[in-house]
Order: sequence, then C-alpha cells, then structure tokens
Amino acid sequence: MMSMLHSFALFLVLAPASGVLSPEAAEYNAKAMRFYDAGQLAPAVDEFYAAYQSMPDARRDLAGREQLAGSMRSTLLDLHEQTGGPAPLCRLQSILQEHADALMAAFPNDPDKLETRSARARHEEATQQLAAFGPDACKPPPPPVTAVLPVPEPSEPPAPAAVKAAPPMPPRENPVPRRLQVAGGVMLPLGLVALGVVGAVAGDYRRDQNSADALQGELAVRPCTDDDRARMRELLGATRREEAVMIALGVTGGALITAGTALLIRGGLKRRQTRLGLDMRQHQVGLTIAGEFRACGSRSSSRCLH
Repeated sequence: MMSMLHSFALFLVLAPASGVLSPEAAEYNAKAMRFYDAGQLAPAVDEFYAAYQSMPDARRDLAGREQLAGSMRSTLLDLHEQTGGPAPLCRLQSILQEHADALMAAFPNDPDKLETRSARARHEEATQQLAAFGPDACKPPPPPVTAVLPVPEPSEPPAPAAVKAAPPMPPRENPVPRRLQVAGGVMLPLGLVALGVVGAVAGDYRRDQNSADALQGELAVRPCTDDDRARMRELLGATRREEAVMIALGVTGGALITAGTALLIRGGLKRRQTRLGLDMRQHQVGLTIAGEFRACGSRSSSRCLH
C-alpha cells in the first residue's frame, strides 16, 4: 500500500495539471514521461527542461514552470541515488538558481513570494548535499592536455669532405709483350736442348751404322752364322730407331727455336710501342703517352699514330 501511495504521489509531482502547460510544453512533457517510465532518467530531465524553456514568461506561465521545476527536481534526485555522483545535484542546483532568478525578475515587488522562497530553500538543500563532495564538485573537468612535441629543425647536410687529389697514375704497361718474351725465352732453350740431343743420338747412329757396314764386309768373305744374323738385325733396328729420334728431335728443336726467336722479337717490338696512362686529379683528367713514335714518310717532327 505504501508503494502505491509513493507512486501516486510521484505521479502527481511529475504530471502537471491539465491546462497549465502550453501545447509545445505538453508535447515535451509527454516525451519526458515516456523516458521516465522506461527508467531513462537523464533523457527525461532533458525533455522536462525543454518543456520548461518553451514557457519563458515566469509571470504568465508560473503554474506550469513550477510543476516542471518540481518534475526536474524529483527526477534528478532519483538519478543521484542511482549514480551516487554529484553531477545530478550540480544540474539541480543550476536549474533552481535559474528558476529563483526568473521569479525575482518577474515579481520584483514581492521578494518573499512563496514560490521564490521555495526555490531558494530547495537550492540551499542541493548545495548542502553537494558539500559532501567538496568545493570543486561542480567545476568542469579540465580540458585534455595535448602534448605538443617540438618539431626538430632540419639538420644541415654535412659539408662534403674535400676531395684529395689523387696521385698521378703511372703509365700502364701492357703485359702482353712481357708474356711473349717470357714464352720465347722458355721455348728457345728447349729448342737448343732438343738439337743437342739430336747430336748425341747422331753419334750413336753413326757408330751403329759403321758396325753394320763392318759386319757386312766380313760376311762377304766368310759364311753367315746365326749370331751374325741376330747381330745384323739388332744393328739395323737400332739405326732405324735412332734415325726416327733424330728426325723428330730435329723437327721439334727447329720449331721451338724458330717460335722462341719470333716471340722474343715480337715481344721486344711491342714493348717499344706506345703506352698510355691516366693522370686523375681534382677537377682534372690527364692522359700520359709514353713510348717511341715513328715519323711518317720524312724526318719531320710530326708523329704518326696508327
């Protein structure tokens, strides 16, 4: 029964009597009641306040504004009980202060008017409740601090290091002539050795040839025995082998001497030809020409490059 009486009393507070609200305020009030019935107290307060502001004349709309102020007070107190925070009390204090100031302006000759005294008393009550939260309970939160990072100044590029002048490069020697001379110097002695071996083999060849001729002379005056035939075959085989060796060594030695001599001469001639070199210094490139030059057709000082 007590619950039903409390709900009925709260309905009387929140539902203004018919005829005290303007049509616009009544529409806002209906939205506020729907939010309140759904348990959405904060949107309900917003709609009650919109209805309150739609009737700005505090003298003409006194009854309706009183009813809406009471609806906002009851809803904000309920919201404070739900949240336990100071925000609903801060808003209630602001609304009651606005309501009291409007009544004082509308009824300047009646400062002790009942509605004015009631608004002040309710304002004082909200202020006392806020005291439990400290003096800064209703101060707006500080704006978020945005960290400003210093913009690094563009660093100057390092000064280019002074380029040291490169020492002049010596003329590059062509390795081909030296290789030709080395090859010729190896082949020429080999050819001479081969010819020397030919001389030694020729001595053995002459000795075996003389022995065969002597045996042939003896067999002209006496009968030929088996030993004579074996000896003759041995001498003839030896002379044939020695002859083949002499021919081979002679050809090889002659070829090595000829080739070695030609390589030595060609390498010497190439080394006497023009050699080129680069002289690279700071902001300069030079060309070094070294070697011997031949005059073209006459003994004049002009040089001929082929």
